[in-house]
Amino acid sequence: MKHIYILFVAALGFSFAATAQTEVTVDGSATWVGFANVFETEANGGGFVFNSGWGVDAIKSTVGVAENTMTLQPNFNTYAENPTDPFWVDQTTLEGNKVFEGNTFVEDASLVGSEIAFTGLVESNTLSSDYVAIAFIKVFNADFSVVKTETAALVDGEAFVVNYTNVEGADAIVQYGFTVTGVNANPADEAALGSILIGSNVLSVESFDPSSVSIYPNPTVDRWSVSSSSNVITGVAVYDVLGKLVLSAKPDAVNYAIDASRLNTGLYIATVTTTEGTKTVRLVKN
Repeated sequence: MKHIYILFVAALGFSFAATAQTEVTVDGSATWVGFANVFETEANGGGFVFNSGWGVDAIKSTVGVAENTMTLQPNFNTYAENPTDPFWVDQTTLEGNKVFEGNTFVEDASLVGSEIAFTGLVESNTLSSDYVAIAFIKVFNADFSVVKTETAALVDGEAFVVNYTNVEGADAIVQYGFTVTGVNANPADEAALGSILIGSNVLSVESFDPSSVSIYPNPTVDRWSVSSSSNVITGVAVYDVLGKLVLSAKPDAVNYAIDASRLNTGLYIATVTTTEGTKTVRLVKN
């Protein structure tokens, strides 16, 4: 799913040029690709071993086609298919013997040359703390002499935004998606190691009217007022331009005030989630 929006903002003493940004989110109908990077465990030196294209289902990512969801888990198939191979399984401890970085992403040539916001909702995150999971945008050229990566954490119950604004002529390939990194797991531990369920940032495209949500004043000095004319506001998240979450709340109300008094002057991205959908807005703090 892609959404194009143009926003004009003016702050005291300076102005931002009109910016066209492409917003992408979890789309079950998109072509999702799997890729693995494999490393030695820390006990074995942590060095790079190999990388390869990998089946999305083998990585242990599950695309919800109808639901526009993505479920992320640690990798199990390398252990399950090779239980007696010391390359993948330590035959003494019977623990996984490699660090598996599973990447599940969309590669979209139409995004080349665009500023991009990759957004979504982390509906649940029960993943073991032994694993690291992120959302990412990666932009690079054909010979990998230029590689640019932006990331965001996947926090239980919160929206995420990954912003890419460093557009330049070297851009040739654009990918956005998710990474789960950790020791390849014993499938017997699947339930205990948990998972992450990520949904689209648009819960109901047919019924949600973005104009029903307003944020004002913009720019502001101390606070933005958030108001919904038709639905309850269930979540508010504010990110800086690097994609770092700086404020979040679950108002469960039709009106909410975002306290901007402690934020640095600059540009921010806010996602406002209601019972019908999510609106993404650029905010300016003077």
